[in-house]
Amino acid sequence: MPSEEAGPRRQAERMAAIGRLARTVQHDINNLLTVIFANLEMLKRTAAEGGPQRQLTRVEEAARRFDGTSRAILSLIRRPAGEQVAIRLSEALEALQPLLHMILPAPGAFALSLAKLDPPVLIERSAFEEALLALAQQIAEAQPRGPALGLRVAEEAAAGVLDLTLPAGLATEGLARLGALVREAGGEVVLAAGGEGMQLRLPGHDLA
Repeated sequence: MPSEEAGPRRQAERMAAIGRLARTVQHDINNLLTVIFANLEMLKRTAAEGGPQRQLTRVEEAARRFDGTSRAILSLIRRPAGEQVAIRLSEALEALQPLLHMILPAPGAFALSLAKLDPPVLIERSAFEEALLALAQQIAEAQPRGPALGLRVAEEAAAGVLDLTLPAGLATEGLARLGALVREAGGEVVLAAGGEGMQLRLPGHDLA
């Protein structure tokens, strides 16, 4: 019979292997994108004005979106699970932005406002990010068109504050998991009147 330590050890070994694979994949992606961007730059210097330049610009924009999305996915994969870390909510959401836009691509479906000076907070980052992505996916399935998700990090010095704007009457596993994570980290959840949003408040963490 396997020992009690065998399961966690295998999980740790698996995550380490995935992390090594993610680094290799990111290295290959960087090399490929370097070639793409270099050749695009040369083509833009010689392409005629008008249509050809616009087409090359669209190709470059698509490549940059792919770069941002792949970095976000691979960073998420490499993130250690099960431990609280000190992060700024604005930093975490900025890293997730390409994936959230990918899940909610329609115009006006996703809005993000980041703070410049929000304090670090202690939270299980990997679970927090996974819950946000699950929430976005569940919103996309329930609200394929129209306003869907708004995230705003408030400018507060003593606490990390995230305001969520949501479709009316929404209740999802991702939303419940977000609330549970915030409470586990010593924070609080405040529901907006009418059920169209909520505020997550996490105590600021002193890094000194």
